[in-house]
Parts: sequence; structure tokens; C-alpha cells
Amino acid sequence: MGRNKIVISGYYGFRNAGDEAMLYSILRTLDESFDRSDVTVISGNPSLTASTFDVKAVPRFGGLSIFNAIRQSYLLISGGGSLLQDVTSWKSLMYYLSIIFTGVCFGDKVFLYAQGIGPVRHRWVRWVLRFVLNHVDAITVRDSESKGFLERLGVKNKIYCTADAVLSLSPVPGDKGKEILKACGVPTDKKIIGISIRRWNEFADWGRVLNRYIDEITEKENCSVVFLPMQYPEDWKAAAEIYNGNPNVYLLKKSFSTEELMSLIGNMDQLIGIRLHALIFAALMHVPFIGISYDPKIDNFLQSVNEKAIFTLENFDSDELFTKSAALLHTDKEDLDWSAVDRLREKARETADILKQVAGARGVEK
Repeated sequence: MGRNKIVISGYYGFRNAGDEAMLYSILRTLDESFDRSDVTVISGNPSLTASTFDVKAVPRFGGLSIFNAIRQSYLLISGGGSLLQDVTSWKSLMYYLSIIFTGVCFGDKVFLYAQGIGPVRHRWVRWVLRFVLNHVDAITVRDSESKGFLERLGVKNKIYCTADAVLSLSPVPGDKGKEILKACGVPTDKKIIGISIRRWNEFADWGRVLNRYIDEITEKENCSVVFLPMQYPEDWKAAAEIYNGNPNVYLLKKSFSTEELMSLIGNMDQLIGIRLHALIFAALMHVPFIGISYDPKIDNFLQSVNEKAIFTLENFDSDELFTKSAALLHTDKEDLDWSAVDRLREKARETADILKQVAGARGVEK
């Protein structure tokens, strides 16, 4: 019997909306050529991933089950996201590389799906990264900085620069989002600013500065602010910790699906984002957004749509944020140029085309 199975490796099962959206978009691509029953996802919460996405799932640290899944597979997909970097932890990078190398050793087609790669600070880790990536079948990255890093590293495989997997998704209707907002008591008769934060360096300090902006914008512009949890409950807890009782502020206390979050953001008049995929969702829904940088991936995305971060978390400025935010509230959405976002969507679809070429090398069909 032929090996027609697929394994997907990534940071899945942790209720992180960005990573779950990437898995969602990868599966939608695979649906065009494969059966979901052939797909196994390595997950931090296998039961949640299996029920949410209608796939098989094995535990993230289930060594034998991962080994067997890859041994029986034909295609191993690694991605998307920032899996191959050692800023978070070199152990995490080595974990993902070990899975990739297992696929190489079993003769799988190994495909890196729109990853953001680097930085990698440890010299010996760079050596391992170069060695492993020179043995995979195709590498697609989501930004030119990742491509340049791999080329300087000495990776000889062809590297395709496409775009974040989530950018291949289509906009969704706003009905679900409107229902959620109404159920949470958010008034729909005035403008709404969505905010996506995460706990990061000196969180309490910049959280106080963020509150100054919120108090000023809600008072002077008579608008509401909604905190959107891209990773639940972590983001909700972070918002609750800095919440100062402003009656015009709403904290959504729930984990939402990709479509629900996109629909919610589609109902915003503006999105202020620290998390990358909140900004990407806003771009897909053509909602004006302001990016605050804490990581190069934020800057890379904003640059790709001809924008730049208003500032970094270390330099949080409530006055500067208010000035730009208020100006955006008075800007007609129809006057904004979304052509760079639409071009990125086309580039994101190129990843799917490259994957089909790699997967089709053995004629695997649905």
C-alpha cells in the first residue's frame, strides 16, 4: 500500500489564533488534493486539534507516535510561523529540526511552509540548521529577511519568498462578529477600536501607558475599545491585569476560531496590534491598523505592506498613538490603499502552488 499520508508539524493545539489560522490555511490548501483522513497533526492538545480540524493528531512530545506517523507518511510539512529561531529557545528550534530530519531520514518529501526563520544566535545551532535545510525538498519563507538569512547561512536549496500562510485566506462576512459583540454588550452605534496585546517585556509599565491612550481616545472620540484575545486565556489575563475600570472598554473572555476572529476584526473601525496575526487579520479584512513592534516579524510584515511600526514596546508613547489613532478614525476606509495587501495574498497562494508541485512528484491524488 502506498504512503499517501501527510504529517504537519508546528506550534498547534495551544489556542494561539495565529498558529491555528496557519494550520487552517494549510489544511484548506491540502483539501484541494488530499483527504483529511490522510493528515496527522503534531499537537500540544491532540483531542482539541482533532475535533477542531477533523484530522488525526498525535501528542507534541509523543516520541513513538510521532516517529510512526512520519515513518508511514509520504509528505512532511513544517510550518508556518517562527519555528526556526532561538530567541525563544534553542531547544524549541532543535525540536522542530529533529522532526524535519526524521522526515528526511525516512525519505519523505519535506516542505517548509511559509516560515519566518531567524534570528539564530548560537553558532552550533546555525550549523545544524544549515545541514538539515540542505536536505529538504522545498523551502518557502514569508519574508525577504528570512530568505537573506538562509542564503547568508549557506543553505544551497532554492528558497522561495512568498508570504504568511494566513494571507491566503479570503475575507469573511461580519455577521458572526457582530453577534459576538452584541452578546458581550459592546455598543454598535459608535466606533470600535480593537486592541490585541500580549504579555512581553516590562508589561506593567507599558500597560499603564496604553491605559492613558485608552482613556483619552474613548473620552475625546466617544468610542469603545475591545481587547481581542489572540491566545486564550493568556491574552485575556494580560488585558484583565491592566484594565482600569474604564466603562468603554470590553474584554472578550473566550477562545475564538479563525473565522470568528476575522469577523470580529471586520467589525472594528481600527485595529491596534502587537500580535502579528491580529494585524494580518485586519489587513485581510481591510480594517485600518497600527502595528506596535516587539519582534522583527512585526516589522517585516508591516514593511511588506508599505507600513512601519509606530514604535516598539520599549518606547511606548500614548500621545503618538492617540494622534495616529484619532486620525485613522476620521479617515474613510475607502480612501486607503490596500493594493500591497492584495499582492501579498497572491504571493501567499504561490506557497500552495509550490507545495502541489512537490507533493505531485509522486502523483498522490485525493
